[in-house]
Amino acid sequence: MEKELLNLLHLQWEPVGIFLGNTSAVCDLDASPDKRNCVVPLLMAASKGKIVSMDEESCNCPGGATGCCFGDGFTRRNPNIHKMLSQGFGENASPQMPEQMKYGERFFCSEELALKWRNAVPFSEKGYPRVVFAPISRWHEVRSPDVVFILAQPDQLSALVTMFGSHNGEALNTIAPFGAACHSIVYAVDQIERERPMAVMGLFDISQRRAALANCLSLTMPYALWDGLTKDLDKSCLTTHAWKEIEKRL
Repeated sequence: MEKELLNLLHLQWEPVGIFLGNTSAVCDLDASPDKRNCVVPLLMAASKGKIVSMDEESCNCPGGATGCCFGDGFTRRNPNIHKMLSQGFGENASPQMPEQMKYGERFFCSEELALKWRNAVPFSEKGYPRVVFAPISRWHEVRSPDVVFILAQPDQLSALVTMFGSHNGEALNTIAPFGAACHSIVYAVDQIERERPMAVMGLFDISQRRAALANCLSLTMPYALWDGLTKDLDKSCLTTHAWKEIEKRL
């Protein structure tokens, strides 16, 4: 049924399974601690067919370590994250500081508000000792993933958000919290054990969207939600005349 769902959605990139704490998967690429690694390019590599791994040492971006569930990466690697996310260091900035540090990314109007956001992040340590990203065509080489990460266009997102409610009749099945591009992972992991888990829309961080895909957002969900999407496809909105019209432009 997964294959049928993928065919109906016409996804350009393979859904990526995220395996927390995995030490057994044989990977095509192990992120190196000798370079600064952003999580999103590694997710992209997985969406194109590779099995990729990161551990805490190679997940050396503060936000990335947080997103990949290696605890509180901000405190360990960038305790001044609240300055960068708000109005920057101002007159205290050194000449060597990059632009975003001097003037801030201005996601928040004050350091206090940025700290409020930072303190509410659902930090997790479930990533230890290693996180693995694998495309759906190779999940059988690992096991069922903990969460599933999808890159999708607006039409595809519309269908998926609609389908989440098809088995529970609820209007609210998807959340869209602010965070770095990879933070949808930690937010989705936070949903796993909830009584009614939700999917997490992401890629809203405009500082990262400069390098991200222009007509694309992400959707990350506990595996149970992904598995639910594959059921009753013959009763889903993907069988309607409206979707058949949309399919023509995908």
